[in-house]
Amino acid sequence: MSRAMFVPLLLVWLGASCAPPPSSSSPASSPATSPAQPARTLVVSVPSEPKTLAARIIGQPATGGLIFSRRPFNADLALVDDQSNVYPYLAEGLPQLNTDSWKVFPDGTMDTTYRLKPNLVWHDGAPHTADDFIFSWQVYSTPQIGQTSSVPIRLIANVEAPDERTVLIHWRQPYATAGALQSLALSAPVGLPPLPRHILGQSLEAGVDALLNNSFWTSGYVGLGPYRLDRWEPGGFLEASAFEHHALGAPRIQRMKILFMTDANTALASILSGETQVAADQALPLPQAMTFLQQWPAGEGIMVPAFVSWLAAHFQGRSDYVNPAALQDVRVRQALAYAVDRVGINDSLYQGQFFVADSLFPPTSDLGRAASAAVTKYPFDLNRSAQLMADAGFTKGPGEIYLDRNGERFSAEVRASSGSVVDALGAIASGWRQAGFDFQEFVVPAAQAQDLQVKSTYSGVQLSPTANGESGLNSMGSGNVPTASNQWRGNAWDGYSNPELDRLIGVFGMALDLAQRTRAAADIAKLYSTDVPAISLFFPVTPWVFTSEVSGPQPRPAENNVAWNLHEWALR
Repeated sequence: MSRAMFVPLLLVWLGASCAPPPSSSSPASSPATSPAQPARTLVVSVPSEPKTLAARIIGQPATGGLIFSRRPFNADLALVDDQSNVYPYLAEGLPQLNTDSWKVFPDGTMDTTYRLKPNLVWHDGAPHTADDFIFSWQVYSTPQIGQTSSVPIRLIANVEAPDERTVLIHWRQPYATAGALQSLALSAPVGLPPLPRHILGQSLEAGVDALLNNSFWTSGYVGLGPYRLDRWEPGGFLEASAFEHHALGAPRIQRMKILFMTDANTALASILSGETQVAADQALPLPQAMTFLQQWPAGEGIMVPAFVSWLAAHFQGRSDYVNPAALQDVRVRQALAYAVDRVGINDSLYQGQFFVADSLFPPTSDLGRAASAAVTKYPFDLNRSAQLMADAGFTKGPGEIYLDRNGERFSAEVRASSGSVVDALGAIASGWRQAGFDFQEFVVPAAQAQDLQVKSTYSGVQLSPTANGESGLNSMGSGNVPTASNQWRGNAWDGYSNPELDRLIGVFGMALDLAQRTRAAADIAKLYSTDVPAISLFFPVTPWVFTSEVSGPQPRPAENNVAWNLHEWALR
């Protein structure tokens, strides 16, 4: 992998002034909270307007990469810190395996029990009770909502509330992360975030359309996080104030403003001028983030490199849509993988900042290291690519373009939708054409980029960032493939369906033993890299940029949210 500039940038961050991580005697202890500061406003830029502030998005595709916009307004049963330690958040304590709080039964089912902290309230002052988790389960398990195939929803049999502070979850099967349910640390939700029955109950009774159209999801959002929504100006910004009854204590910064800045150069000018103190969620893509660090005085600008996505070139997996049919031949897909110069693209387009990916598991994790040892790797090798095409019956004709046995020219489309992915689109397509593959490029209009039917019915190859690690794995599998019959709901939009992958995903999800989960992850990575439904490209850097006015953000592992300890951030 090429990381020539990653280490210096990380050292810039490590050398910057930031608050120490919270101390605790055990993962069950809650992080400490400092006294509130005088009223000041933290101004944050994000690259687009969120569709909702809910921790788990329903009824429409998520806006890719928007993590920060949801963190201030939500709280979960658990919280993961910058060292991957798990803390109770809304819960007093978390279930421990082989105790009364976490029981596994001979028939393979399981129960976990969570005791809520006392005196929890929603942002509107209404009591938060265990019944809000029952209601959340009722909402997310409604088939028309489109969440029934996602994790952990599909694994939960029922939710009960023995009393107002006790949540009892009955599981259909073992689930390894049941003791740390949270939806905010990952780029895709793996928790059961509570929903307020007192606000949404009547809408659910009136039907799914009434529920989805309730203003709760946008301008009327009421949550449990460190900040309470005060104002939502469509197309412009959000304003929020510190929530004094936050489960981990009132935030130190009293007010927050989140600006929607779709233009990266505008976001750069904003942080250079001091209008904003934070650029989150790719508001500053890597080139602008580098410009910021170069123009800002030494020690005054810091960047936290976050790896929240996996960029791959996904082949169309549905025989009804794929064109040419040769893309269904694994030898052709492997030949295309060998014809991508990932190291060269990383160096030329991304200044060596991206991690080159061999699987969807980031190399910073134990699962990633196990996967890396198991996968079939595809270094740039045009000779190997040519041999595979010859094995598949192709020869080169006029213009050195591959022809099949019938003399038909290999011609296909490769598409992408936005940002740095478009840069990679041109580089990859150009490389394929030089290798003998006639590829045409297509950039999906922004208005169609979030339409899952459009995203699912492409003909050739689609470059797209998706969730990485366990979150990405939870989005795969036959049950998550969008189709006309399920109204194009699901995250496995490339249509890849493989019974063995489905089985291994099940093994991974049910394994309570870490060694078994690691073996399953390695087996999944090996199968995926052998069958090549997608070419693993990069783990892109999502820069989070801060001025030195902000203290508190910590360097983080790939599976965590930079803003996990937002309530502890301070402004000087």
